[in-house]
Amino acid sequence: MINVVDEEQLLYASWVCPPELTLDERGVPLPHSICQHAVLSRMPLVIEDARAHPVVRDLPATRDLSVAGYLGVPLLSASGEARGTLCAIDSKPRTWDKQEITTLEDLAATVIAYIERTPGRQEPGAEGLNIAAVARRTGIGADTLRKWERRYGVLRPNRTTGGQRRYDERDVARVEWLRDRLAEGFRISEAAALLADDAATTASSTSGLRDAIVAAVRDPDARQLTALVEQAFTLHDVETAVEEIVAPALRTVGDRWREGAECIGEEHLLSEAVRSRLRVLLSDRRHAVRGTAVLACAPGERHELGLLALAVLLQADGWLAVYLGADAPVESSLALAGRMGADVLCLSVSTPDLLAELQGRLSDAQLPDATRVIVGGAAAEHPQRLGEAVADLRQRV
Repeated sequence: MINVVDEEQLLYASWVCPPELTLDERGVPLPHSICQHAVLSRMPLVIEDARAHPVVRDLPATRDLSVAGYLGVPLLSASGEARGTLCAIDSKPRTWDKQEITTLEDLAATVIAYIERTPGRQEPGAEGLNIAAVARRTGIGADTLRKWERRYGVLRPNRTTGGQRRYDERDVARVEWLRDRLAEGFRISEAAALLADDAATTASSTSGLRDAIVAAVRDPDARQLTALVEQAFTLHDVETAVEEIVAPALRTVGDRWREGAECIGEEHLLSEAVRSRLRVLLSDRRHAVRGTAVLACAPGERHELGLLALAVLLQADGWLAVYLGADAPVESSLALAGRMGADVLCLSVSTPDLLAELQGRLSDAQLPDATRVIVGGAAAEHPQRLGEAVADLRQRV
């Protein structure tokens, strides 16, 4: 069963069950459910026999669903909020083994990925989300959201014909951005000032953010640049943020560097801001639903931003992405991929001489039997856009 929390109700979103068992599509009050404990603890709940379990044996759901064996995994959003559960139920007592728990966790990661990519349903005739929906999406309480709106102006709601506030996806993105800054140790006043100072308050399009980033590099304003890069990855998916915002900005800054060596510091400033953001995204580990990918730059290769972005995209697509970074020895990369039983080893190279050296080392090396080795980067025969590379890897493996 896939169950979704809606305020104090647990809704049955999807299920497969014996025909004699009838489920109420309206769900059950959350306090009546076994799943409440997985939601509250944000940990898998493993029960061999619910009828004898002191915590859940008297719950209405235990009786109504004839539950004995129960295994429930919380559906955790990127912010750590439990949005619901994925659970398996047995009418007989059952000892759940480690593989069954891992399988359900992997499936739960796929379920929450689909949920978070699906726009929230709107009330008929009302555009946007009400404040309760924003609170559920972001994990920030409605009272706090109202305070932020009044004191700092971080939310800019539209009004329905009846005068009710409605918030759009950009409001949600701004709240998520502020939430993440608070987790990093910023005070709300400092984070709100960052958000208010940067050009992203008026420029949310890819072209507007790209131009604002280039302007922040030219000043240079490191604080504003960091906020703009954060905003690019908050308002847009990774592929769009990299290929339509930060990569063109890097090319523009790079062209200026060719005209004058004094601009090389600007290029490094922007590269480091992008690299830092990508590493934060990569640290959000998910289960390997599609497979395992090891990614490394070829020996001598220092340009890693493209490969780092690919690692983040693969992770978002359901892969376990193991990133080794720049100038990685081929032998070590191959050995690690073999020990992990990786499905694919991605090697990045940007110049013909490094490509020739890499090909020589690969021809002399013992390649892992179960691992496909793929060479990409600017020196590859057919360079691909990031989204195309992810799709190609999925098809090959």
